[in-house]
Amino acid sequence: MIRRLNYTGRKKIPRSAVTIRLLPADDVGYAFEADFNLAPLRFPRDASIFIEAYNSASYMRFAFGTIGNRRDPQDLRLTEVTSRPLPKFRLKVVDQSKRHGLLLGVADKLIPLRPHEDLANKQSLLPVDFCDLSDRVWRLDVSDWPVLELNNRLGAVGEAARTGDSFLALVYPEILRRILHEIVIVLGETDPGLDDSEWTSLWLRFVCALPGVPEPPGGVGDAAQARRREWIDETVQAFCRSRRARQRFATALRREAS
Repeated sequence: MIRRLNYTGRKKIPRSAVTIRLLPADDVGYAFEADFNLAPLRFPRDASIFIEAYNSASYMRFAFGTIGNRRDPQDLRLTEVTSRPLPKFRLKVVDQSKRHGLLLGVADKLIPLRPHEDLANKQSLLPVDFCDLSDRVWRLDVSDWPVLELNNRLGAVGEAARTGDSFLALVYPEILRRILHEIVIVLGETDPGLDDSEWTSLWLRFVCALPGVPEPPGGVGDAAQARRREWIDETVQAFCRSRRARQRFATALRREAS
């Protein structure tokens, strides 16, 4: 039984303190491994550590001992978590000395690394998932944290998405447009500083750091929505300028023609 938790006075655990990596598990899809350093936060040594794996369709919880005595579970297979959508994780530190556990700290919406993914991708705004898309090359999943899905039938598609000039010029502007539409039109969120644990705020912060891009306009009604749609178009243009999308695509065309 999972105890109810008291959230009063909890600390936000920095995402940089926790690394989750997915591992292949042929029988169930995924297992995982966890690396975390909670010592600087000075939690009580008898506080319990839990890691939860979840997505919109499923959930599992794993006990990792206490702050003073870490004990990793022997079985870290995600037997009850579906592989789609790509699972995310949260780490909780809980004082269980009372009838209702007191939540002392949490790191939420942790994006896992894939088996051979570099640590540089740990804080990625756009995680990549390789799956069978039949005849499609890519697909964007915005059901929760945005995920770029690439067709695993194409062996070089990962490298093309990472470094290819054509992919950058033709695909990423559309990905950005769809993500911004979801944030400011569908969800109506316009504040980049609202919550640094939410993907919406992190994406707004990213685009507002582009040269010449202001914060999205607020307000309600049709006129405000029109201003936000115009802001999306201008922001995508700014992204393309900053990445030299047109010039890089022209270079790719010349390479193909030669």
